[in-house]
Amino acid sequence: MQRAPQSLVLSRRFYLPRCIGLSLGFLAVFSSLPGSPSSRPVLAALVGYCFAWPHLAYLIAKVSARPVDAERRSMLVDAFAAGFFAGAIGFNPIPSVAILVMVTMNNMAMGGPRFMLSGGAASALGGALAWLALATPFDDSLGKSQVAACLPLLVLYPLSLGYVAYQTAIKLARQKKQLSLMSRTDHLTGLTNRAALNDILDEAFCAADTGLANSVIALIDVDGFKQINDTHGHIAGDRALQGVAEIMRACVRGGQDTVARYGGDEFFVILRDVDRLEATRILERMRALAQQRGRPTLSIGAAAYRPDAGSAAKWIHLADAAMYEAKRGGRNKVVFAA
Repeated sequence: MQRAPQSLVLSRRFYLPRCIGLSLGFLAVFSSLPGSPSSRPVLAALVGYCFAWPHLAYLIAKVSARPVDAERRSMLVDAFAAGFFAGAIGFNPIPSVAILVMVTMNNMAMGGPRFMLSGGAASALGGALAWLALATPFDDSLGKSQVAACLPLLVLYPLSLGYVAYQTAIKLARQKKQLSLMSRTDHLTGLTNRAALNDILDEAFCAADTGLANSVIALIDVDGFKQINDTHGHIAGDRALQGVAEIMRACVRGGQDTVARYGGDEFFVILRDVDRLEATRILERMRALAQQRGRPTLSIGAAAYRPDAGSAAKWIHLADAAMYEAKRGGRNKVVFAA
């Protein structure tokens, strides 16, 4: 079975910095190339590498079944080339450091210290090859033109790489937020899930001065849900639950109350800053809307906060007992705990 290609996100992320870095690196190396005839093949290789290789590297990753691995190999090519061209200019300190630092930053961003060391080995191999093939003498001269040619690389390339890192950080933060939301959301109804509900209640009891005294909780059971599943199938059952969730959302006050799926065909509501009369009005509206719209009817058990509840579990137990009283009393009712 053919494996799905890996994401090209990483290759796209490094494509622009590579284009910018190699264009600026061309100036740094070109300004220090010796004027001997042997430099002409090196210049041709430099032009091809700096202006064609970024696009070829991206194309290789694009057609690869494993773009991430292809990108890692391309970065090792970059490291080898940086070492080679540093050797071709006689290891002139400033331009050599500029181009080697460029690829080292890339390698660190790609795979951390371990991959950076691999890149360093590739650069050393490239430098050794240049020294053996070209025998360019060591050159420590530094003219104004060389400094001017290296400055754009030393300034602009780190900025481009920093911008990429900034974009990556924003994307990761957005994904983290989405994952956090997903972990707290019921996938079927889009309501708060039970784990998140438990956290909300526990936090409320840990900070009892935040208004719990004016809160009401309600456990809501969908009447006859098992019969819907048995008669019409689970898809119909799922749609029934989604319909009930929509009704509950429409009845509560957005941003103030919490609606959650408690489990199976049971829902949970936290009504904040309400008295018993207002809570009854909201819950009765839920019950009536479900009946009017042909949804399964609702048996609702409610419990106002009591200082002697002691814990969220005991408070929920009060609402749960009231809900079962509603079911025993004929269903389709709202019952408050005594």
